[in-house]
Amino acid sequence: MDTTTLATLAAATTMALASQTDMSGFLWLLVLGFIIAFILAFSVGANDVANSFGTAVGSGVVTLRQACILATIFETVGSVLLGAKVSETIRQGIIDVHMYNGSEHVLMAGSISAMCGSAVWQLAASFLKLPISGTHCIVGATIGFSMVARGHQGVKWMELLRIVASWFLSPVLSGIMSGILFYFVRKFILSKVDPVPNGLRALPIFYAVTMGINLFSIMFTGAPCEYHVHTLHLLPWWGTLCITLGCALITALIVWFVVCPRLKKKIKRLNGTVGPMVITDPHSGRSHTIHKDSGLYKDLLHKLHMAKVGDCIGDSDSEERPIRRNNSYTSYTMAIYGIQGDLKNKDQDGALQRRSRVDSVSSSSSIVTSSSVVQDCSVNLETDKNLDLEEDELEVDQPAVSILFQFLQILTACFGSFAHGGNDVSNAIGPLVALWLLYESGSVVSTSPTPIWLLLYGGVGICAGLWVWGRRVIQTLGKDLTPITPSSGFSIELASAVTVVVASNIGLPVSTTHCKVGSVVAVGWLRSRKSVDWHLFRNIFIAWFVTVPISGLISAAIMALFIYVIL
Repeated sequence: MDTTTLATLAAATTMALASQTDMSGFLWLLVLGFIIAFILAFSVGANDVANSFGTAVGSGVVTLRQACILATIFETVGSVLLGAKVSETIRQGIIDVHMYNGSEHVLMAGSISAMCGSAVWQLAASFLKLPISGTHCIVGATIGFSMVARGHQGVKWMELLRIVASWFLSPVLSGIMSGILFYFVRKFILSKVDPVPNGLRALPIFYAVTMGINLFSIMFTGAPCEYHVHTLHLLPWWGTLCITLGCALITALIVWFVVCPRLKKKIKRLNGTVGPMVITDPHSGRSHTIHKDSGLYKDLLHKLHMAKVGDCIGDSDSEERPIRRNNSYTSYTMAIYGIQGDLKNKDQDGALQRRSRVDSVSSSSSIVTSSSVVQDCSVNLETDKNLDLEEDELEVDQPAVSILFQFLQILTACFGSFAHGGNDVSNAIGPLVALWLLYESGSVVSTSPTPIWLLLYGGVGICAGLWVWGRRVIQTLGKDLTPITPSSGFSIELASAVTVVVASNIGLPVSTTHCKVGSVVAVGWLRSRKSVDWHLFRNIFIAWFVTVPISGLISAAIMALFIYVIL
């Protein structure tokens, strides 16, 4: 009996070894792959990570440096704990890898070509400050090399159709969800004379939904890697749902009994310390007091707040640049303060004259403010009968409302970063995992788990890209596309996360990047019809449209070089 068993095992081992190809002669491909994979991870960090923290930086909740630190932690942890489906991206998800039996080195070259095509286009998009989908990049690049190596056969064209559908589904669905959420936030909280009571009542619900959605996403979609605990993935969907609901309920109770009382005290202290502002009429020399309840007071506070946001993003020279009407941020500022659209209206001292609409019960006159006196919170008064009423006024958060939504937006961004690290590390490391397992096993079909050190390698590359170049796309999402406040930023973050989780689990093709852009545009349009930079949105949509063909063409060209020149 023992002899028969040993003979069977020996025969099986011999057959397995015979089916494997000796890959030792292609070590140089593996080394080249590791180098290019790091560049690809760098490009993913520079472009895709802005999805998580772009709105948080844009609303002034965190600085760019703080966002980079938080994203570094959560992206790395997420990539290690959740990034297990990486090997599926190129090996089985898009092309039929069985066509490469006996020519494994061609598939290795294809993996390198795919990484090159994806990295080049993502770096170009980051340079142009355009947020694009890393998943679409790698899909297009994979199809490109496969077309050169094996023709159109073996390509799963349904994946391409799903991508085309996601161009429209993602921004529309996410935009609708964000719009609905922001509508209720504005109606029941922001539009109230005193938004604090309703805001405090809604806070436990917001925290519970945020925690529940993100936990469900992590537990339900995360897959086990080499050293990951498998227990969570043995749970049925209803078990995951019960755990999620339980955690959400506990979160709501903690927020209601611990967080809300603290925030209430903090807001009372804020209202007690912030006093009225004093402004001076240049004609009469008389001083006027602007009380905290007036519209001008709120405008001035928001102006100072947005100045801090500009410093966070590094936009310190904004006053020295020409003011462009097609830039949503400057259009937004002009909508509130009536800034002239060109530099011809400078006075002798070179200061731009700014007109501000006053929505105040105590004053019906128009205000002219000079940028040189914003620092000491004093402005000059001047009557202007020709007030431009065509500008669409944009709502701003009161300081108390900002306090309510600040940490909530940070929490949502951190969850998004964690999930992004697990999901989109596949775009950077998927081809490298295929390359490594090909070299290690000598077979196109490998059941080996993804090594955790490869996931960590991808996480490091992503973080490097974020620190070096991430600010470019963060500026587009957080500032240039439309101005963002903590309340609108929270609506964008939560609704786009809900859209991704729900759509992914019912089989609808969506992209995280497209969802986030759709939410930003929808909420910006709801806040003010003229606050969205439609010219920039058009450029972003064009970039989505050309992502698959451009990354595919670059990949195909490199693959042709491999097949006809190098290999």
